Amino acid sequence: MRRRDLPVLLGASGGFELRWVMDDERNALSELVSRNYAFTADSPADGSEYMGYEFEDETGRRLLYVEEWC
Repeated sequence: MRRRDLPVLLGASGGFELRWVMDDERNALSELVSRNYAFTADSPADGSEYMGYEFEDETGRRLLYVEEWC
């Protein structure tokens, strides 16, 4: 999420509410994802868990999809 050239799509509510992450909210979201990444030993600090998936097409363009589970 720190790479500004990589579009980030957030799937809130388990992926049912899709929206693009704006540049001004990337740092805050990155910290939430780091603290509450699914499958870590600790339980989420704010009740949500996150998973991230990076996709690449045949031309090398990339997309980061972050899913939030409440």
